[in-house]
Amino acid sequence: MLIAEEFLLLSLDNESGKPMLGKDRLGPALGGALVAELALMERIGVTPHDAGWSKRGRITITNLTPTDDVELDEAMRKLAESEGKKLKDVLSDFASKKVRLGYQLRERLLERLAKAGVVKEQEGTVLGFIPRTTWPAGDRAAEDDVRERLQSALVSGVTPTERTLVLIALLQVTGLLPKVVTTEDKRALKARAKQLTEGDWAAKAVKDAIDEVTAATIAVVSASAGAGGGG
Repeated sequence: MLIAEEFLLLSLDNESGKPMLGKDRLGPALGGALVAELALMERIGVTPHDAGWSKRGRITITNLTPTDDVELDEAMRKLAESEGKKLKDVLSDFASKKVRLGYQLRERLLERLAKAGVVKEQEGTVLGFIPRTTWPAGDRAAEDDVRERLQSALVSGVTPTERTLVLIALLQVTGLLPKVVTTEDKRALKARAKQLTEGDWAAKAVKDAIDEVTAATIAVVSASAGAGGGG
């Protein structure tokens, strides 16, 4: 699964299949997850914070070799078209109700998860007449594996992979982390997440890109909340 798919899976209530995260936060996080995965694959980069106010946080392309994943390749194509632009401006499209990129990405990823049997597509209604689709859990093996990785890293002290660290960072900035990791000590959970995500766990160029993805996601979510966005 992509990091974006893992994040999306964790954002759903297993029983009801309803989202635990508003679209204003989910869209940018999913877009950020694709960017982060491309950064880990050394396909793209983002100019670091210390590049100065006018230059930092801008998209750079390092390698356009296809990834063999349709969503990653499409994201890479769009990022190539936006090279030199601020990452937060690109991610803001995923929160825009006009562009609806975040919604479209969410639906495509949910369909992928449903085809794999990880979630089940369930048709229903709200108030008895408004159509609504929910996505309760299907085969729990994949999600259990993701949760076990998070639990091991954040509670048991196991050193996580770079992919898991990206997931932790996105869960942290969207407020989902305490909902998906089981522990009575929420303060220790927050401290451990901060320790892991701020550590030197990747090559500097990759770490810079992931840091900018996190910062851009926070900026877009905050702007959307200030404008009255929500679930």
